[in-house]
Amino acid sequence: MKKGSITVFFALVLSIVIVLIGMCIESVKIMCARTQIANSADVGMYSLFAQYDSYLLKRYNLFYIDASYGADSLRLSKAYRTVEEYMEPILNQNYLDLSIVSGGVTGFVLATDCNGQPFRDQAVAYMRGMPGSQGIHFLVNAMLKNAQEIEKGQEMRQWMQVENIMEKYEREIAWAGNEGAQAELYLQDMEIADRPNIAVENPIDIMREAQKRDILELVISGFAELSNREINIERLVSHRNLQQGMGALCPATSESEIMDKALFQEYIMYNCGTYAAPSSGNGLRYQVEYILGKSSNDKDNLKKVTEQLMAIREGINMAFLYTDPEKREQSLELARAIADSFLVPPEESVIEEALLLCWAFGESVWDVKTLLDGGRVSLLKTPQNWNLPLQDVPRFLQEISMEQFVGADQGMNYADYLRALLFLELEDSKVMGVMDMIEADIQSQQGRDNFRMDCCLESMEVEVDVRVNQFKTYTVQHQYGYNF
Repeated sequence: MKKGSITVFFALVLSIVIVLIGMCIESVKIMCARTQIANSADVGMYSLFAQYDSYLLKRYNLFYIDASYGADSLRLSKAYRTVEEYMEPILNQNYLDLSIVSGGVTGFVLATDCNGQPFRDQAVAYMRGMPGSQGIHFLVNAMLKNAQEIEKGQEMRQWMQVENIMEKYEREIAWAGNEGAQAELYLQDMEIADRPNIAVENPIDIMREAQKRDILELVISGFAELSNREINIERLVSHRNLQQGMGALCPATSESEIMDKALFQEYIMYNCGTYAAPSSGNGLRYQVEYILGKSSNDKDNLKKVTEQLMAIREGINMAFLYTDPEKREQSLELARAIADSFLVPPEESVIEEALLLCWAFGESVWDVKTLLDGGRVSLLKTPQNWNLPLQDVPRFLQEISMEQFVGADQGMNYADYLRALLFLELEDSKVMGVMDMIEADIQSQQGRDNFRMDCCLESMEVEVDVRVNQFKTYTVQHQYGYNF
């Protein structure tokens, strides 16, 4: 039997080696615990954000979590508990004793934060990825040009001071009538033969009656078939005090602001209904018109947009009439004839201005009617595409059919005019308007009447304390969102 022995030196060396091995094992365990904790946080956050609202994605191409979970207010605690529930199976996978001690949400962003910037950025990102988005440069240039011309039309309409001109005309006609009556009595007393009456068809009075009618009845053939849908706008995002996110998680503003503005506008036209292409959702059918009109029902919104189109067309048409020598000559000739029909003639220039206004109004009615019937109207008028002759102005509502008017194959259609109006609208107003329409659509669905855009979670940051082997605690901080 052999006897073994060990020296003191070797015993000391062996103890050091054992301590080193133990330290290495403990270090590996700590690294493993940290990795496992980080992985569990990833799984928890990914699992939470995988629970996006499927209808928002399918219908509006948006990624958001409905963090109200059917309630009428934000329930971040439930969102956080979802993260913990998915973390725990990962923490319990091996021999390490890992357990969540505490935690909470340290930051989050909602769709409505920063005046709806997260919502807008998602919409722009989606449109940027659409096929054909590379041609947006051409669209921007066209919209800028059209918007400039439309602004000029609006300014021209304001400069015209229609009511002042028509009031001046009515005063002149009333004065001429009174003076003429007195003059006729004087001639009769003096036994002087009265001047023979000159029969002239004055279109101004007829057009004044037309201007008092409902604009939709003038420009829409199937007025009775218009949508009657109505919503309670007081419940919508633009009329509420909104819940706010917290933390510095708002995405940065894009540098290409004009391009993003155009892309967001195309998102509106792509996802929202119009009179020409009504929405099939449960809310309003004319959604783009709501963004421009902000009324609670489809008819009022369409009426407001139609009035805008009429004002634009009147301004542009009036500018053409003022600069076209042939039409100025026609209007002046008729104004003289109308003045001569009075025994005491009124001022010709006042009659001519009123005639030009009525002529521009008649042409504008048919321009807008053409747009709403699916046709095209050139933004600027020329002698070739002007439709309404001056002699037909008194009968343009009764005897003139659309077939008599010249179509414009290269002009702007109704959607193009809506684009131009949207381009001139304030960006915040458009963002809130679109979110209003999304809310109204989803709230009208069964079981979703509590849906709120300011409960839609886009990104969130959590901080979780995890205890390792009952003696050491590690803190993991993790953030995730659809905009990252």
